[in-house]
Amino acid sequence: MRGRPNFSKSRKPSPLQRQQHAKFSLMNKFLGPIIPFLNETKKTVDIDLTGYNKAFSYNVKNAIAGAYPDLMIDYSMVLLSRGDLQNVKSVQAESQSSGQITFHWEDNSGTGLAHPHDKAFMAVYCPEINQWICELNLTERSAGSYVFNVTLFSGRIVQIYMGFLSSDGKEVSDSLYVSQLKIA
Repeated sequence: MRGRPNFSKSRKPSPLQRQQHAKFSLMNKFLGPIIPFLNETKKTVDIDLTGYNKAFSYNVKNAIAGAYPDLMIDYSMVLLSRGDLQNVKSVQAESQSSGQITFHWEDNSGTGLAHPHDKAFMAVYCPEINQWICELNLTERSAGSYVFNVTLFSGRIVQIYMGFLSSDGKEVSDSLYVSQLKIA
């Protein structure tokens, strides 16, 4: 049986260790509030890791920009889900009514594994207050549009993501970064 490792309190972390710690801290602050959501949207890819762990690992490697100590999230590179289900090619989002985002997309059922009854998920992040609004199973792919309530973010700039889960929840699409938008 081994004892606890003996770490010297006088030894300071190396610059590379400080940089990695800063990346982990930044990503944990960003993704930590949506752990249950990530565990649902990434559960189909690898059963050995939680959805949060998969999202965290991917995004630390791919969605952090800048040079230490001035690191930031590159919102356009963030993936909240990853899978084989076809996502829509493009999504338009607008906020013309107070506290609401209206999404529009073209139904691409029949492309790859995409089916009309796949369920859309949406995730909206507000950097100003470090808060998310995320929902699963909102509407079917065939609907082509959805109005998402984000009253908490009225008057603020947000980052918007969307994707799909199969109706049985076994398949998931890669999430799609929709845009940055100021909420009415």
